Amino acid sequence: MAWTPKRLETPRLILQPTGEDEPSSATGAVSQERDGLPNQWRIIPKAVDRVVGIAGFIRWEPDRRCGEIGFGVVRAASGQGLMTEACRAVIDYGFAEMGLTRIEARCQLANLASARVLEKIGMTREGMVRGRVHSKAPEEDFWLYAITLGGDLR
Repeated sequence: MAWTPKRLETPRLILQPTGEDEPSSATGAVSQERDGLPNQWRIIPKAVDRVVGIAGFIRWEPDRRCGEIGFGVVRAASGQGLMTEACRAVIDYGFAEMGLTRIEARCQLANLASARVLEKIGMTREGMVRGRVHSKAPEEDFWLYAITLGGDLR
């Protein structure tokens, strides 16, 4: 059974679930309809009304009450705090609506912008994951971040 999150709004953003209203291929996003893996949200700033990124849960383990967030933004929209605002909404949703008690994220060691977003939303760097395969790319190391229910999201 596929699971689709609800539409979210923040002061500056609309987070629209992939698969809602327009085909996911229109934004390059892939609708995920496997058991236990939620769709992601398209990030749409209210001021420009076009998709500038995507954020959501790339892994969800309901039995462990744990999920992993992933996100990406187009270069023209970076540095404006949009991803921080979107990820806060996604994390709030994970804790309140999905029953998660722990949310994790990984980022490449050199990806300082993603690391800043994770720290701004209250995640703590827990360590390094060595030699994990990322997609079909060569093995590389990642920082592992996490936040638990009750952690400071602001």
